[in-house]
Amino acid sequence: MKRTVFALALAGSALLTTVSISGEPTKAETKLTNKDIAKLMKETHVGAKSPHALTLQELGCESPDWERVVKDAKAFVTMGESFKKTDLGYTSPDKYIAGAAALSKAASAKNKKAATDAFTSLTKSCSACHYGDPSRK
Repeated sequence: MKRTVFALALAGSALLTTVSISGEPTKAETKLTNKDIAKLMKETHVGAKSPHALTLQELGCESPDWERVVKDAKAFVTMGESFKKTDLGYTSPDKYIAGAAALSKAASAKNKKAATDAFTSLTKSCSACHYGDPSRK
């Protein structure tokens, strides 16, 4: 009797594991639509309170609020990660992703020159999608 209960428990456990492995994709694996990307892009880059505007403002100061820059850099990293979850089909987001990572690293190190250079690089990468830059690939 104990063996039967144990065998059934083991089989049930294996079945649950199989279902969870082969089931629906997790939230992290879910592909984003172009509409999702557009919404996130707008939140990150448009408006006076956007991470883009606030980062530009802080890096223009003699002594940036590094806590603010670090927080806003995370938004750019999140934006870069979202590019990996969609099929852009026409250009590579690698320069944006690299710029976001470099900005995050420089902001954490409170390195104004490196942060400014990374932010400039990140900003220039936008032309690959938005302005038809021939060097986009």
